[in-house]
Amino acid sequence: MRRKALTGSTAALGAALVLIPGAAAADLDARAVTLQASDMPGAKITSQGAVKEAGYPSAYQRSFSYKAPNGRAGVVVVQTESAVAASAAQAAADEAKAKKGFGTKSVRTAFVKYIAASLRVKQSAVKIGAIRTPRVGDHAFELPLNITVKGGRVYVSLLYMQLDRVFSQFLTVAIKPIASSDTAYATAVAAHVGTALTPAVSSAPSISGTAQQGQTLTAAPGTWNDAAATPAYQWQKCDAAGANCADIAGQTGQTYVVQPTDGGATLRVNVTATNRFGTSTPVPSAVTAVVT
Repeated sequence: MRRKALTGSTAALGAALVLIPGAAAADLDARAVTLQASDMPGAKITSQGAVKEAGYPSAYQRSFSYKAPNGRAGVVVVQTESAVAASAAQAAADEAKAKKGFGTKSVRTAFVKYIAASLRVKQSAVKIGAIRTPRVGDHAFELPLNITVKGGRVYVSLLYMQLDRVFSQFLTVAIKPIASSDTAYATAVAAHVGTALTPAVSSAPSISGTAQQGQTLTAAPGTWNDAAATPAYQWQKCDAAGANCADIAGQTGQTYVVQPTDGGATLRVNVTATNRFGTSTPVPSAVTAVVT
């Protein structure tokens, strides 16, 4: 009976995942909202797909059946929903807005009524806990619920997490107290999102100037999916065919003065971009004409 009750609870609670509206994002990184089953060992995807949320043009939802590695929480399902905001500031504001809402009596009462109606139990059977703050992401808060149902109890954790431009929600349903398992899952997802938010190039770097001895060449960093990422440069000398390129020692500025020793060679610049999630792989520009 307990397992049957939990399955029904999961479907009903899915509708509770509603993202806080925000501004439309012009530069979206869909990779950041495509959560992987490998984020937690043993997870099995039960449903997945893109979803639409007011103010978030890019959003993704997945449901996992999952058993926590610590053995303390037999999780029946974890539903996640994430979306990319226009900026990190917007995502933080939305997370704060959600936290403030669940901190008020009116919102908590309304949420209890909704859960009770969804599970067809009395409101007195739904006990909502105090907001707690897991150490995951830029900001996060968790709302635990203890619900009496036919056949026993279910434990529900509604966790909101903001990581840079990504605003995520996790809804976990378990047959034992969830305790640390929810934070462990969110930490794994945060690592995945962080990797996805490492700078990626949209248009390659380029070089302006004349490939002649004594002339100054200037590198343009190209376009990256994180406009705030910091570019770094490494000039290289290649053969006349533009192959066999090698770093020019000490030439890591945005400009390069063509040297007499460059005659007959071609030049290019490698650019990497770094943000707080990591550094991209080097992206080369096209080579110059043969230096004269």
